[in-house]
Amino acid sequence: MSCAISSTAVSFISPAAEVDFDLNSTTKGILNGAPFLGMVLGAYFWGICGDIKGRRTVILGSMGMDTLFTILSSLVQHVELFFLIRVGNGFAIIGASCMVYVYFGEFLTPSKRDSYLLFLELFWAFGMMVAPGLAMVIIPSNIVFFSSIYFKFNAWRFFILLTSIPSLISFIWIYQYPETPRFLMFRGYLIKSRDVLEQIYLVNNKYTTKPYSVQIFTQTHSAIWFDAGFIGGIPFIKNVKRRLTVLKNGHKTLFSKYFRNIIVACTIEFCLMASYITILVWVPELFSRYSNYKQQNTDGVNLCTASEWHLVNYSMFAGQTVSGNAYLAALLVACSSIPLVLLTGIIIKYCNKKILLSITCGVPVVFALLVTITHNDLQAELMCCLFEGFTSLTEPIIFCTIVELFPSNVRGVAFSMIVMTGRLGAIFGIIVFGILIDISCIMTFYALALLLLIAFLAVAFLPKLKIGGGH
Repeated sequence: MSCAISSTAVSFISPAAEVDFDLNSTTKGILNGAPFLGMVLGAYFWGICGDIKGRRTVILGSMGMDTLFTILSSLVQHVELFFLIRVGNGFAIIGASCMVYVYFGEFLTPSKRDSYLLFLELFWAFGMMVAPGLAMVIIPSNIVFFSSIYFKFNAWRFFILLTSIPSLISFIWIYQYPETPRFLMFRGYLIKSRDVLEQIYLVNNKYTTKPYSVQIFTQTHSAIWFDAGFIGGIPFIKNVKRRLTVLKNGHKTLFSKYFRNIIVACTIEFCLMASYITILVWVPELFSRYSNYKQQNTDGVNLCTASEWHLVNYSMFAGQTVSGNAYLAALLVACSSIPLVLLTGIIIKYCNKKILLSITCGVPVVFALLVTITHNDLQAELMCCLFEGFTSLTEPIIFCTIVELFPSNVRGVAFSMIVMTGRLGAIFGIIVFGILIDISCIMTFYALALLLLIAFLAVAFLPKLKIGGGH
């Protein structure tokens, strides 16, 4: 939830911050892309730290940094500094965004892993509901808490400040949880690993009188190889150098033995994020424009016509309070993924993930095209809901699929590369959409449909995937 709120908070303030920061569509796109630029920069950093210092440590560092950067971004008065700090937010939040799957997954048995990890997507959706819900209540009020020549603290800045709370709560909660037993085993901390598993056993069997039966762990060959250099107390910097060497070797292996898998997975992720995130962050702006159109017109038109009308009559709405309808639209779009996530969480045990990926990439192509021929904002909202509902399923299914596509010795490298490629896609989509939306709105939606069509075709090149979670 924290990751969802932090990643998309800027999209909810861009209509309101338009006057304060003197924004146009292009600069809004650049500002919306700031967190994703940070994610690209942070993907490998947190991946290496996760292997060296632990999954829990990465999540704690990520949540702590995000809290600090969010508070700072609510206080800055210049758009350039705001951009840099939100890049810092993205750098921080990508650690938790990725590592939460690894952290949670290493506590789960294979039979439950796919469905449980998929259900994490529910909480992304809940976060996406909290953000526009807060924005809908706070930002349209246009309250100015403090204003002077040098410093202003108004409603949208207060909204940004509030979005730091979920990350702070996450930090406090995760601090009370242990490191994963799998990571502790790989690091050679067998007694600590046993203690964590005993803890789990006692929580899962509250009323049992039987003690935890496992007394001794032995180190496997793979764990001994993984742990080489840690037991002897090698300093952190040397460990980083060693990890970078492993990373380089991992890339060599990845692009020799698993070339097709990594290229296909990166292509799907790039196209997915370039379309899914783009619609997600531009929904408040698009429906804010439609709301302005409805104030002066009674006839129903599609989103693009309303957007073009807004551009012609922009001066009429300069400095005006943002309509709550824009945030309500974002809230409804966020809710749209919940039924599909619940359904997919059930059927993923019985359905081939390749088929599921084909559906989640192929069906939204139709809805992206239909947005351009809708006749009112309700129809446009419905198309956006269906589009986001299906595309939101693709990334968690890919994360579940990575376990099958790549062996453990290159899985971390593959995961980091796929995530980084996806964030590059998000930056590409957000900025290009910002440029094209004022030039040719309809062509923009055609471009989004084309990206998803490429992802749909790429799925065909994946190898056969197993049904269920037995990896």
